[in-house]
Amino acid sequence: MQPYYSYFKNKKPGQKPKCLCDTVAILGKITQENERLSKTEINQIRLNLFTERNSDGTGYLMLRGKDIEGRYRRRIQDTDMRAICAYVQQSSRRITRLDLSYNNITDRGFFRLLKKLLIKGRSSIINLNIMNNRLTRHSIAKLAKYSKVLKLKYLRINGNRFGLKGIEHLAKFLIYNTSVEYLDIGETNQNLSSIAQIITALRADHGGNKTIRVLDFSRVIPLFNRYDYESKWFAYHLEFLLERNSTIIELHLQKNDFISHDVEYFARGLRRNTTLLYLDLAFNRIGDYGAELLGQYLAEGPQLLFINIAGNGIQNTGARALSFGLPYSKIRALDISRNLITDSGIIDILNTIKKPYFLRFLNMWGNKITHDSCVIIQRMLTSGVLFQHTMDVKVYEVDGVLHAAYFPNPANRNKHFYYDELEYGCVQPIYHITRNIMEEKKKVKVDCKQRHKLDKTDKLNF
Repeated sequence: MQPYYSYFKNKKPGQKPKCLCDTVAILGKITQENERLSKTEINQIRLNLFTERNSDGTGYLMLRGKDIEGRYRRRIQDTDMRAICAYVQQSSRRITRLDLSYNNITDRGFFRLLKKLLIKGRSSIINLNIMNNRLTRHSIAKLAKYSKVLKLKYLRINGNRFGLKGIEHLAKFLIYNTSVEYLDIGETNQNLSSIAQIITALRADHGGNKTIRVLDFSRVIPLFNRYDYESKWFAYHLEFLLERNSTIIELHLQKNDFISHDVEYFARGLRRNTTLLYLDLAFNRIGDYGAELLGQYLAEGPQLLFINIAGNGIQNTGARALSFGLPYSKIRALDISRNLITDSGIIDILNTIKKPYFLRFLNMWGNKITHDSCVIIQRMLTSGVLFQHTMDVKVYEVDGVLHAAYFPNPANRNKHFYYDELEYGCVQPIYHITRNIMEEKKKVKVDCKQRHKLDKTDKLNF
């Protein structure tokens, strides 16, 4: 190659300069595939990319296992806890939510997370999702130890097999903690004795917890072919929970193998309860008799607003019995999908929808819906009794015959959010940071003429 200085020394006037670089070699370096690192580092820059910005100045750190593995071929481990704690404490935004679901975090990583971030005054996290990791009873014991100094409001520890000893520590945590409002302990391999401890810790007559408002008790007992438990004892304890707890407004009891006679215990407890608004009994085995008992309870005009009885083997008899109680209830959302209801049962349900409290959420896909039911659905959509964006069935016509198609209910995102499903089913490239618009609290305007009827309050806090 000709030296750089000699080229300009011998350059003739008007001659265009030419590149002295080896373009072929440089292009090869640019386009070649570099070897991947054996271990990908979770550093501050990458954590910043996984932080969702909110308009109120807060942030959500979303480190879901499937998303992380699709990008870096590994999941969050105990060795990453130091970087995560440092980022949360040094971030310019207030990180209020931390999602670590579906990772490989053990007791060692949870101890560091507990001592560095979850204790009052050390960070701003109030929402922790650590579902489906590798926590054992030792993590729950530490959680109970610091129960009085934790400020968490949302805690999801479902999918961690901490066993019967862990549930004893969790009961102590519930007794002494005064901040957690949402608790999810589903699928944690319990038995009837451990369930009784949790329910006792939530009963007011035993001096139990008074802050839990949402409780998820789904899939707590593992069902095997060689292990059959008496579900009536579970229902018996839940009756006392409903009767002697005045703070829980949402109760999830999916996939616990309840039968129709267990609903008798639920009905007795519900009649003595004045706070429950959301009852989820999906994917059990309550059948027609259970639906009839619920219909009798709804006929008394309770405060219940949402009821989910999907996947319970309900037939036309149970649907008709349920329809007798719906007109007198305050139900605004109903899920009867994936049952054994045919046209006659669907029509009985539809004929009771137009009542003082209109339905704003209706799922009924998975039943046998034919032309007769579709005619009524189309008429109700036209008249404004039903809305297409609040139901999971869409009517279409072929050769003069109406058919029903599955239409994903836009208002039903519970399962999507619960299992942390990816929006597109696979990992998408990070080319921007998610920004969420938080609704601001509306200022209450009071007519000056009626101001004297209100108590005197501070102008700034009114």
